[in-house]
Amino acid sequence: MTYQLDSYCGLYCGACFVMIAFKQNRDDCIPKEWINQISDKDLKCYGCKSDEIFENCQKCGIRKCARTKNIEFCSECSDYPCEKIKYIQSFNLAHHNVAFNTLKTIEKIGVEPWLNQQEKRWLCSNCGSPFSWYEENCFQCGTELFNSIKEERKLKNFKLSSNT
Repeated sequence: MTYQLDSYCGLYCGACFVMIAFKQNRDDCIPKEWINQISDKDLKCYGCKSDEIFENCQKCGIRKCARTKNIEFCSECSDYPCEKIKYIQSFNLAHHNVAFNTLKTIEKIGVEPWLNQQEKRWLCSNCGSPFSWYEENCFQCGTELFNSIKEERKLKNFKLSSNT
């Protein structure tokens, strides 16, 4: 099965800790608060747009909606931004908050260039090892990583400075 790294809402599945744990057979990328909630059988995912996805993602209303409407990205929908997107934003998770900004980028440059950017973005700048949304340091070399939390802060600071 082929990995599908883009999602309907703008998440880059290649930085998902479940996918990284599955692809690389490692669980150190899973946030501590999740480690006891995920069994080894759950650690199998080929991406949001594939037919074999992580259990939590199977319940995603955005995924179901986009598939029903036969659209590739939420931003293609006449109802965007909808209540489903607003609901996911209410979780206040950095990787979700960053993702919604990426839909504009995908519209502007196209999905393939965006995927190429994301593939490079989620590699350690020192050793080239892939990392997930919430990893703070590279598991290979220890380098501090620019994760989703730092990216979200940067976006918020940019928005604040743009508004003044």
